[in-house]
This record gives sequence, C-alpha cells and structure tokens, in this order.
Amino acid sequence: MAYYQDLREFIEELEKAGKLIRISRSMVKETEVMPLSRLQFRGLAEDQRKVFLFENLTDVKGNHYTGRVATGIYGASREIYALGMKCRKKEIFDRWESALAHPIAPEMVSSGPVHEEVHVGKDLESVGLYEFPVPVEEPGYSGTIRTTNQFVTKDPHTGITNVGTYSGHFRSPNRLLLGIAPTHHAFVQWQKYAEKKQPMPAAIVVGATPNLMQVSSTNIPYGTDEYAVAGAIAGEPFKLVKCRTVDLEVPATAEIVIEGLILTDTFEPHASFGEYPGYMYEGSGDTRPVMTVTAITHRKNPIFTPVHVGLFPSDNHMLMVISTEATYYRFLKYESNNPNIVDVAFHESGGGWNYCVVSLHKTHPSQPWQVLNGIAAFDPVIGKIAIVVDEDIDPHDPDAVNWALSYAMQPHRDVRIITGRSPALDPSGTPPGSSFEDRGFPPPGGASAMLIDATRKWPYPPVGLPKKEFMENALAIWEELGLPPLKLKKPWHGYPLGNWTREDEENAELVLKGEYQEIGRKMLKRQIKK
Repeated sequence: MAYYQDLREFIEELEKAGKLIRISRSMVKETEVMPLSRLQFRGLAEDQRKVFLFENLTDVKGNHYTGRVATGIYGASREIYALGMKCRKKEIFDRWESALAHPIAPEMVSSGPVHEEVHVGKDLESVGLYEFPVPVEEPGYSGTIRTTNQFVTKDPHTGITNVGTYSGHFRSPNRLLLGIAPTHHAFVQWQKYAEKKQPMPAAIVVGATPNLMQVSSTNIPYGTDEYAVAGAIAGEPFKLVKCRTVDLEVPATAEIVIEGLILTDTFEPHASFGEYPGYMYEGSGDTRPVMTVTAITHRKNPIFTPVHVGLFPSDNHMLMVISTEATYYRFLKYESNNPNIVDVAFHESGGGWNYCVVSLHKTHPSQPWQVLNGIAAFDPVIGKIAIVVDEDIDPHDPDAVNWALSYAMQPHRDVRIITGRSPALDPSGTPPGSSFEDRGFPPPGGASAMLIDATRKWPYPPVGLPKKEFMENALAIWEELGLPPLKLKKPWHGYPLGNWTREDEENAELVLKGEYQEIGRKMLKRQIKK
C-alpha cells in the first residue's frame, strides 16, 4: 500500500478513520484555536483524541485568512501516530527498527506543489510570515507565536543534511528567532558556520507528511540522513525539491517552506512560551540566533500545523514519547546487548523524557543494572528517573509501576543517584535568574538522575487475583449481562511468582471443592497454645 503523497491525503485517511473534526465556524487564532484544541487533552482519554482542522480563521483585528490550521495532526494519540506510519500501534517499534536499519535514499524531483506560490523581496517585507494564521499557544501567557516544525540544515564540511524539530519564533514579516540549544544537532552545525564567520542556510518545513515529523522528533545519531529514514518508514523514497534561495532540499509536497539564513553574529532574547516540562519558559535573559527570511513558498490555501507543547498530555509529548521509546528500545535491546528487553515506556507526565520505565525478562541479577547504565549513557538529558521492572509489569501503566516501586525494591539497596547530567529545561535544576551556563550544567557537578532496580529479587507469592480461568469466565458473564466495555489493565488475573507450595495449591483446590472444613481439620492438628 502506497504511502501518503502529502498531508492532505493523510487528512483524508484520518477522516475515514473517524479521527478528524472539521471546524467551519469562525475562530480567532489568538484566543480560540488552541484553547479549544487543548480541551480534548485535558478532558478525553487518549484513544478519544482527534485532529482538529480549522477552516475559517480570523485574527483579533477581524482580518480573515485563506489558510487553515490542523492541530494534533502528528501525535494526538498513539493511534494517530500509527496511522501516520501506516501500521498498527503494536507494530510501531518494528517499523522504527526496520527504518533505522534499512534507510531509503531520497529522490530529487524538478517541481512540486510547495512552489505553487513563491514570495521573495518586497512580499516578505510587507506580509511575509504574517500571511499564515499562526495561533497563540497559551493565550494570556504566551509572549510569542511560533512554528515548531522541521528545520533543514546541512553540515558545512560533510554536506550531510540534518532535519530536526525546533521552534521558530516570529519577530517580523521576515525575521525569526531560532530555538536551538547546545544539545541539538542543528547547533553543532551552526557552530561550524560560526567558526567560518558565515550564516547558516536553513529551511523550515511546515505541513510535511507525518513520517518526516516522526523522524525529526527522534534522537537519530548525528550524520544519519533523516530523509532516508523517513523514506524507509514510508517504504519509498522521500521526494525533494531544491529551495529557491538557499542550497537545501525540502519536501516537494509540503504545505509551507520558510527559507533563510541563520545569522552567527546576531542574537535576540526569548519571550515567554510553553515548554515540555509543563510550565511557561520565560527565558531568563537567554538569547538565540536570528534567522533572516529569504523566501517563503507554499501551496494554495496552505495548512499550518502547530504543535501543542506546554503541560502534558499533548501531541508534542506523544511525539517525544513514542520516538524516544523506539530509539531506546533499539539501543538497549540490540546495540547494548540486552536481548531480554520486553518493552520501553517514557511517560507523558515526565515531559516525554524524564521518566523512563523498562520491562525486562530477567535471567540474571546483573541485567537490570546493565539496562539502567545503558539508559544513563545514551543522553545526558533523557532519563532523569529510570526504572527497570519485571516483564509482568506494564511499564506504560503508572499504577503497575508504582506497585513495583512499592513492593519490589528497597531504596538503600536498589537505588543509585548519578550526577554529571544536564537538566535542559527542567525548572528544578536551577532557580530563576541563573546564568545560561549554570542552567545547562548546574555547579559543581551538573544535574542528577535516579536509577532504580524495581525487579523482584527472589520468588514471590502469586498475584492476589483469581486465576485466569475464573477471570475469563467472569468476562463471559460480564458480556452476557451487557455491562459497560472494559479496558483491562495488567495484571487482570492471578499468576504464580515462584513462592507457592504444594500444600498451598492443595488448600486452594479444597476451597474450590467447597471442602473448607478439611483445611480447618488440618490446621487444628497444628494448633499451638502459649
């Protein structure tokens, strides 16, 4: 089955799957769009979330826009993410593993819909970036509007393309502030241009097919061609066209492309915006490089694709969670020689990065620490709290994880604190007003992480639930009675964990036969008087 040729084809698929809501009423982009879209993240279960397509947009001054806005389109839920991969939810990790192992080189084409309209020169000075109905993400707190989409750049020495998801904050019709940090691959390339005292060519892609957002939001090793990995997800080459004013290649069917030069000698301070820890980021005087826009190309009636950031849950967190899970699953299981890895979960409530749980089929007591040390080694920001649990614990379920933390580990024995980490945007790392350097690596030893072995260290009694056969019978009765649909959580039936004697089993059988008094007669013989 062929992959989506453009975002619009994906929207058609979402509508067929019942995952799209078209909103035709007039909506004010500054005050109404994101609050309405946010409500579903605060009030609906994940499997009920949908993509909102806003088709009638104005601004607070009454100006009408021809363009549209699609919110949550890349990651409102795991189901929507899987639709973007053209696979089932349970196949996401396998699709990622195959794509990373077998990339498909992109294909250059002479033209594409992204060049239906081209704006350069005076067009940029008069309207430029403000042609699009960019919504305000946190009305009442946001001090900026932005695009959080793919930034395309090239290494000036190797020519290798990098595609990463970063923020571009609109400052004028032809000027942006680039939100890159020292841990980002684009920053590595920017430093190389700075050494040459040259601006860095860049292109911001808005409204590409979902495979590119999935790849650009993932920690893929530096030097890997993200276009090739995106092509492997699709099962076909990613079609690219040359930019009009910079030496870069961009998706031929993207909705919007913003071309420009990121200056290496000009910086501006941040204004407030929502970030993944769940708080507003006010910048504390941070400055970031300025991008001068040299061209804007787009399709007719283009679709702008903002990403919810701020407080979890959001499509940003879902993108971070699934992409990071897939990357760590591959790294821990195949590259770090841990074949007994069962599953990897990063929780939205941990900002997508800070809270990691790995389930393991443990065959040796050293294996949990092999996994935990691998998590710590992969990235200095990711995995502030890292937990390994047994394979019967669902790492995605906070209740199951808390059960393991409560009864399968002892803090003095099974917890280690490591330092030398970076808190990134975690506000617990340093107080407000701290310098940029201190926030990146708090003195004297950086930030920290907590590694926890929450696997059982010896045999336990069975889980305190009825055996599977009795719970399955109860399920049949439940359905017969027409009771509400169930979403069963693991564990939903009892099972043995090694510490269960023959006599325990015999007593349980006697109870099932209704012979309770026989147990009483046995225990009477063991009666002790003190």
